[in-house]
Amino acid sequence: MSNFLNIQKRKDQVKNEWLELLNHDYNELKYHEYIKDNAGFFFTDFACYLTISKLKLGSEYEVDFVNIKDRWSNGIEYEFIEIEKPSSQLFTSAGVPAKDFNNALQQIRDWKRYLIENKSYFRKFLPFYNTRVLNDSCLKFTIIIGRRNDLAINVEKRNQIAQEANIEIRSFDYLTNLLDKNENNIYPCLDSDYGDEYERSLTSPLFKAITDSDWKKFCQNRVMITHFYKNNLEEIIKLKNKYLQNI
Repeated sequence: MSNFLNIQKRKDQVKNEWLELLNHDYNELKYHEYIKDNAGFFFTDFACYLTISKLKLGSEYEVDFVNIKDRWSNGIEYEFIEIEKPSSQLFTSAGVPAKDFNNALQQIRDWKRYLIENKSYFRKFLPFYNTRVLNDSCLKFTIIIGRRNDLAINVEKRNQIAQEANIEIRSFDYLTNLLDKNENNIYPCLDSDYGDEYERSLTSPLFKAITDSDWKKFCQNRVMITHFYKNNLEEIIKLKNKYLQNI
């Protein structure tokens, strides 16, 4: 019970700090660092217990965050996330994509092109049954930009761009919703042989996003694609233990 209360106290603190951050016009790095240091509170759910910060695609590109989502018998889903700023606008007064939004769209186009052209990287660091990028893929792409009230303007145009690019476009308020939605002590149905202690370690939100280099070291092991968290539990716990928060 004391651990639950400690987690709840930390979660309340994270939300208060986050809401304060949203009231300022900081640069993108400020928001990235805060999300990175509290990734477990933002992204943990019944399918996701690992987040990578700044995944490098070769020497050319860098992905802000990648969520590793367990799709059980269907393998792994990798959610690539590009963040901008809460103050960023989607469209100019002329109705065309504004600078930050346009840059985010181009980032995702660049990521897709890199993965299409570099199948060996895909196979090595995004293990899955296939290396498809555009259709029937294990990849999901999300842009987080602006505030909800701003995104409500030109909503049809935003949705058209999202549909045509096969991406999701979310506001920073979406991350606030994740803080509210995510439970403090999720118990997955892993049915593993490791016991409750391992599962509690896996599901605790008290972890930071892992680095590009540690993810790539992890991928040097034989990664089991199906039921990812159950079948790789011991190695995942070792990895996550390096990124625990102190409360």
